[in-house]
Amino acid sequence: MALWLCGGHHTVPQEETVEAFAGLVAEGTAGLLGVSNQAMWRVERARALAAAAGLPGYEVLQYQHSHLRPRLDVPSELFPDGSLGHAGPELLGYLRAEPVLTLVACSPLLAGAYVRQDKPLPADYDHPGTPARLAVPRDVARETGATVNQVVLAWQLGGRAPIVPLAGASSTAQLEENLSAVDLELTADQRDRLDGAH
Repeated sequence: MALWLCGGHHTVPQEETVEAFAGLVAEGTAGLLGVSNQAMWRVERARALAAAAGLPGYEVLQYQHSHLRPRLDVPSELFPDGSLGHAGPELLGYLRAEPVLTLVACSPLLAGAYVRQDKPLPADYDHPGTPARLAVPRDVARETGATVNQVVLAWQLGGRAPIVPLAGASSTAQLEENLSAVDLELTADQRDRLDGAH
């Protein structure tokens, strides 16, 4: 079983959290530690505290991540300085520098917004980079005969950083579509275009 620390107010000292989580691993209640919606400096500090004490640390990071990139500077009640819930450049760079970590990507298909007219993109995706970034998976889908959703999932699965998409499905057909993304082999050119669209 995995145990997750989710973001929010930081009233408990990190040393206490690290020790409590290590205790749950030691007693067999949890086998894997994960964290979400935390600033990367907090994740790194917790991992450093765990390593210094010889305790288990976070191995999995769970953040929203998709091919489209949101604006990260939009404040909210939970994140007054801007979003910490999305996998931004700092988190993706951290993953490449720390290959023992894996990203579990929440909302990789943006609740159907890639393919459904009745599901508009969330407001934080409304910026000048979105149309160019949205065009490439559509082009790759036409080239491969796959769906746009399959292209987005295949892009995540085979990328430079270890990513496990956490895609929901509300029907058997959607589940089968998502699972088929595992078999979609993107070419190096297609990956370059998907990575480079801005």
